[in-house]
Amino acid sequence: MKITTIIISTTRARAPLLKQAISSVINQSRKPDELIIVSSYTNNEIKELVNPYGFVIHHTSNKVGPMWARGIKESSGDIIAFLDDDDEWLQNKLSHIEKVFKNTTDLGLYHNLFQFIDINGNEIHCNELPTYYCSVILNKKIITKDNTNKYIRLDINEWLHADYWQLFYNTSSLLALRDPLIKRLDIIESVNLYSDAILFILILSQCFIVLHEPIILTKYRIHEMQTSRKILNGELMEMAIKDYELFNKIIKESACNSD
Repeated sequence: MKITTIIISTTRARAPLLKQAISSVINQSRKPDELIIVSSYTNNEIKELVNPYGFVIHHTSNKVGPMWARGIKESSGDIIAFLDDDDEWLQNKLSHIEKVFKNTTDLGLYHNLFQFIDINGNEIHCNELPTYYCSVILNKKIITKDNTNKYIRLDINEWLHADYWQLFYNTSSLLALRDPLIKRLDIIESVNLYSDAILFILILSQCFIVLHEPIILTKYRIHEMQTSRKILNGELMEMAIKDYELFNKIIKESACNSD
């Protein structure tokens, strides 16, 4: 079983955080078989750091959808492990994931819990953050292979506040089979903000199992530059609406619906 890690970095301002993200990958107890960085800028230090383990793709677009899609297309692993440039992994993440995929038939998407950290890497409890952050914590194991119709919401606000975000929130806490993603690269390229939600519904729509485990394997960094802060402040709504429409489009085309 071959595991590819993909990290995207959309802005040079986060290059110092990207180096920390890369370090958390190359210091895994079970090394990734391939490490791909998709970056909107060039940085020789990052290239040198990555070279022994994989390669860097310079992508002129800084939109997350095309960047994830490019990384997936260029990958050779059976499993794709996603990581944003401002997050990190715990050292045992890939060794644990490898066992889970080997022992779970038809597993298409895996999601783990995360520890909030500040810009300096200090742990933060969700109670110290806006209420929203505690709402995306799920402290029980869930295995699902649902009819995708149950995830339809009638408008953008219902969707953004749906109770199922706990199953996939935070792209850095997701791993997926490569094959079902390759089949829908066109969809992934269209993502504006919510790559986690789109990856989740893409996998379910192809009748695979989704597994959430209440095990902390990711460090999720809270800081002023992150996109989720802008969304909470009411910005980027036009982009959010496009992803909501894309989410529903996938459901309507799903092979795993029932009337």
